[in-house]
Amino acid sequence: MLGASVGLKAKLFAIGRGQKQILTPFGRAWVLAAGLAAGGALNLAASAADSEVAPTVVAEQALSKESQTLNKESRTLAAAAAREVLAEYWLPREQLAAAVQRRLPDWCDGGYIDVAAPYPSSVDPATLPIEAQANSARYFIDERLELQGDVEIERGNRRVRTDAATLFEATERAELRGNVRLEEPGLVLLGEGADIDLSTESAQLNDVTYLLTEPGFRGSAASVSQTDGGDLTIRRGSVTRCDPGSNTWRIDSKRIDVADGAVWGTARNAVVRIKDVPIFYLPYMRFPVTDARQSGWLFPDIGYSGQDGFQFGAPYYFNIAPDLDATVTPRLMTNRGLAVEGEVRHLNRYGNYELGGAFLGDDRQYNGLLARDDFDEANLTGDFNPADRWLLAAEHSGGIAGSFGRLDTTIDYTAVSDPDYFRDLGTGLSVTSRVELERRAAVRYRVGRKNGAHGALDTQLWVQRFQRLDELDTEAYQRLPQLDLNYTRKLLGPLEVSVVSQATSFDRDNDLLSGTEAIVGERYHVQPELRLPLQWPHAFAELAGGLRYTAYDLRDVPDGIDDQPTRSIGFASADGGLFFERSLNLFGKALVQTLEPRLYYLYQERAEQDELPRFDVTSLRFSYNQLFRRNRFSGLDRISDANQFSAGLSSAFVDASTGREYLRASIGQIFFLQDRTVTSGGALVDDDRHSSSAIAAEFQASLVRNWSTAATVVWDPNDNTVDESLYRLSYRRDNRHIANIGYRQDRFSNIDQTDVSLLWPVSKRWSAIGRWNYDLNSNRTIEGFAGLEYNDCCWQMRLIARRFIENRSAALIEQVEPDKGVFFQFVFKGLAGFGAKIDTLMQNGIRGYRPDDSNRF
Repeated sequence: MLGASVGLKAKLFAIGRGQKQILTPFGRAWVLAAGLAAGGALNLAASAADSEVAPTVVAEQALSKESQTLNKESRTLAAAAAREVLAEYWLPREQLAAAVQRRLPDWCDGGYIDVAAPYPSSVDPATLPIEAQANSARYFIDERLELQGDVEIERGNRRVRTDAATLFEATERAELRGNVRLEEPGLVLLGEGADIDLSTESAQLNDVTYLLTEPGFRGSAASVSQTDGGDLTIRRGSVTRCDPGSNTWRIDSKRIDVADGAVWGTARNAVVRIKDVPIFYLPYMRFPVTDARQSGWLFPDIGYSGQDGFQFGAPYYFNIAPDLDATVTPRLMTNRGLAVEGEVRHLNRYGNYELGGAFLGDDRQYNGLLARDDFDEANLTGDFNPADRWLLAAEHSGGIAGSFGRLDTTIDYTAVSDPDYFRDLGTGLSVTSRVELERRAAVRYRVGRKNGAHGALDTQLWVQRFQRLDELDTEAYQRLPQLDLNYTRKLLGPLEVSVVSQATSFDRDNDLLSGTEAIVGERYHVQPELRLPLQWPHAFAELAGGLRYTAYDLRDVPDGIDDQPTRSIGFASADGGLFFERSLNLFGKALVQTLEPRLYYLYQERAEQDELPRFDVTSLRFSYNQLFRRNRFSGLDRISDANQFSAGLSSAFVDASTGREYLRASIGQIFFLQDRTVTSGGALVDDDRHSSSAIAAEFQASLVRNWSTAATVVWDPNDNTVDESLYRLSYRRDNRHIANIGYRQDRFSNIDQTDVSLLWPVSKRWSAIGRWNYDLNSNRTIEGFAGLEYNDCCWQMRLIARRFIENRSAALIEQVEPDKGVFFQFVFKGLAGFGAKIDTLMQNGIRGYRPDDSNRF
């Protein structure tokens, strides 16, 4: 039987036009009952017993020969007709919903819409009737029903259209002939013939054009079959994601499988073509059809460079569990050798965990110290022995909280085989310009509140190591480990007490070091403090005072230096500020202007510190925030003596309704009541004897939509010199309209550079890419690259030429030879691409560029 009921709306020649007919099952026979017409009724019925005398009850319209067979002309036009049908589901940009238009990149002319779904997806189609309509019908009792002309068969969310159809009663199967069109949410199939099981909804079509509306994939095939579960098998077919009428790239395959609800489609014996030109062959490949996850081979990474030669990477993705996955990528570099990369990710209620690594055995372009080109140019004797190269990285952050408090854990670890690893082989870590890699692990525990009965305790145990990536032999000090204990509680009213304590073990390889550079050991520090913070609606004040006590237990100390020195320094400070506001209206915008003057006084005792070790001390860069700090050095090995007060003034313009800050400007200076005597190392300089510091000023503004500007100036009135300045003007409308111009000058670091970067469309689909970072002192380009980008909804191409100076050591920049390179990237939209290093290059070189935005297809 054909189901619970079949509704047939037919114009039967035997009864007359315009009369509604209903076909329902009755026993093993079909009863064709004519509806009411002109106030009367006509019933035509035949039972199983009558079938021998009258094997058929015929109510038919003879079909012409032209409608019974497809002529050659219609077959020739079938492909064009299929394209026209698919175009019904592709809307121009201006006809799409406003929300969809906003998400669509500028270079996309439109997008696909889905097939309408009259029923929720949770409804079982087997519980719904089958409805059909046609221009004419013939019924053969107990055998079949033949429908001719504009046939439509519907059940649930599936609708089938065809020129002619035969419904077989015994097998509950439908045979469709001529211009078959099957539509359901997510899928459109067009073919010349089809066989459909009406009970299970499985189907097979021949000479097919198909469309997957959600990912936007379309193509053609010799046949497409669909199981009762919705799985698709496409035989001798092709697939592309290009817009209708465009076939810039496609994949030809003997078999393509797309499981219902799956993340990936699979293609076997696949040939990737660009403009009908075969690019490469893959016996097996996968392509994404949803955003969900599933194990399998990912799209290969293919590229070429002069150093590496031809590159081919075949990543395999393991969807191990909802909270655990991994990716392993064998990679061939013809000039270097065979490498393997891997990454494992885990996420649970306590945090996230990532572990990655890479290994390249016997790199034919590197011997552990020199690249092959440098080895050959140096005319060194002996053989060039390839070296193994590797990377190991681990990252974790997480925590748990409860009545016991909160426990947080972090791990950040990266190690490489040699200082040149990132420069030669690269990584997603974007660390090619770092001088050293940090390895850090920490456990932090917090409990209580400072105004609670027992106060607040914040403790952290952590370790820290470094791997240098420059050519200097001296290692940085390692913290193995450091323990921080901080306690705060209220005493009386707003008065509060705190105790900050720290114990650290500093170590490093000092076999080749001498004098104070060889010192290692432990440092203990404790700092009790009383604070009286006061808050009012338009002002604040804070009085504080305490003691800083530090003790050392040192090893490998030179003769004449105390191996257990101590230091005690008392301090007191007073901090206060006012908040003024006024309302105003500028250019029709209601604004609030703030004025925030602030005064800060600091007194800190002087202590002799020249013979103390320098484990973690550096002089901090002077800025507006430095006006209100207690120490002008980092770390605890040097604590500055002070008798000074600072004056600062900030003003901002804020939107009265949204709180958006349009502009903020700050300026301030320190006034010294006595000379400074403590330095991070070396003799006193003139700046230590001046009665006032440099003037620090900062400015940030975003007055016009998409525009922003910032400036920082440190001007020393004592010398009438600008110690440091930074100016930047940026425009960012979206990820395709970016422009930056900047200037940076630092007198102490001998930096005087301009920096201009751009990503800007020159037409609807073409964009210019560029950066020019120029050093005015050496009259040399630090980094410059320029190129072009092409983008549409089908594919993306980038071509960039780069010239740069990488100065890893302390050598003068004038002596460093520039490196050059040409980078090419091609992306198949919806699949993947090769040349992904360009994304990292653009992210580092063009302020405001975000790779994820550009690939939102």
